[in-house]
Amino acid sequence: MEKEKVQSISSLVDILHKVHCDNSKQQYYAERDGRQISTMPLTPFVYEFFLFNSLYQVDWNKSYDEEELIFHPDDYSESKQQRELIKYLKAYSKNKPSDLYRAFEPLVYLPAIVGEWTHITPDARISKEHGTSFFEKIKELQKIIESCKSPNEMPVTKKIFELIDKGVYFIYLVRNNIFHGSKTLGEVYERNQKRRIEVYELFLKGVTSLFFLTAKKPSVASDFIPCPITSSSLPISQDREMLDQNIIWSAINKRLIKVGDTRLIAQFTKQIEPPKMTPSNRSALFYPSSGSDMLTPILLGLPYCTQFYFYERGKVRPTPQIQTILNKIPTVKFNDRSRPPRWNELGNTHCIEFEYNGIPRRIHWIHTDNLEFLESDVDLRFYFHRGDSWGEGGSGQQWDSEHLPKLINMVPDNQTCVFLTDGEPGDINEGYFETCSELNIPFLERGRKYYYGTLAKKRA
Repeated sequence: MEKEKVQSISSLVDILHKVHCDNSKQQYYAERDGRQISTMPLTPFVYEFFLFNSLYQVDWNKSYDEEELIFHPDDYSESKQQRELIKYLKAYSKNKPSDLYRAFEPLVYLPAIVGEWTHITPDARISKEHGTSFFEKIKELQKIIESCKSPNEMPVTKKIFELIDKGVYFIYLVRNNIFHGSKTLGEVYERNQKRRIEVYELFLKGVTSLFFLTAKKPSVASDFIPCPITSSSLPISQDREMLDQNIIWSAINKRLIKVGDTRLIAQFTKQIEPPKMTPSNRSALFYPSSGSDMLTPILLGLPYCTQFYFYERGKVRPTPQIQTILNKIPTVKFNDRSRPPRWNELGNTHCIEFEYNGIPRRIHWIHTDNLEFLESDVDLRFYFHRGDSWGEGGSGQQWDSEHLPKLINMVPDNQTCVFLTDGEPGDINEGYFETCSELNIPFLERGRKYYYGTLAKKRA
């Protein structure tokens, strides 16, 4: 009998954990006039709150002590039940601060929380001051997380859990508005409101992720959440506009980009501000042994380059998926709008051309040895490199050490080339780099490390 009681706790946790993970990987649509209309981010936010509601009804301390599910008394208000859950999470975090960091780390990659979009529309339940206070608390959490050199340095303080507790209460008020009709569907999908809901969902998934980490689950929603890509890395406009999250989700579902790459892009562009100048028609990105891994370096390289060189020995016919995603990005234009963009085959090269911000660009997918790039008549402005060891089907060529001097010679005089590399194979030779630092992204897949900085010719 006692064993069955314990199983009832673990069974509930297992069911809710599966819902939690599935909800973080799904892209939701509704049918309208025979077309699919995205219901992101409202649907996953609503589902996550249903899950959160199931969690805070349980007295987890008593349940584990007595080895059976015990719910809070009926006279406990929902706010009190939520506070009890936060206390439970705080007690756990004191012994495992790295899990607190892991749960809320995605908040770090949010763009600057400033501007008109953070101003909520007040109603009978929520004042303008409520919204201002919530976003100020998110900014405080961001600063605390960013100040940690490692996840284990995450402070478990009264202040942090007050921020979380008050944030949860605000999310509860938002939930009431949506469920009880204070917000119409039109208001919910208004551009600024949609962006606010993306933040609410991200914060709420931090809370639920922390709970499932207390339950020793190996993966949680905060591991899967794609981070926003903003105009600071992709200069769509001057107002730091975000690339629509549906485009990112579509790219992830088509396996054109990894969830971790959204963090890679966000963190890289926090460290290296993209240039303001217009790239020349000679400015090039180089990625040796790329396979079909193109979208991430393209998004990173657009502020710097007009020519994108991807080298891959195997001649696999490219699919139109990369063009489909690029075609959804504001200010991207392909020449023939009447048909899907197509690759042109020229000998051992596949090419595709498009305009971005009114500037012609060309992607070259070249099926030959990487070393042939060294003979190209271009100006190297971005060097991207990862997964090039023999064990991963790469070339085994040591581009971050042996071939680096020749790459440096392709950088224009008195200019620099930015780089992002995992240093494989052979590690990196820092003596060749003008600047070189490790990018701090603790929870990337397989613990992969990245290094970033600049290449430049030695000054005479």
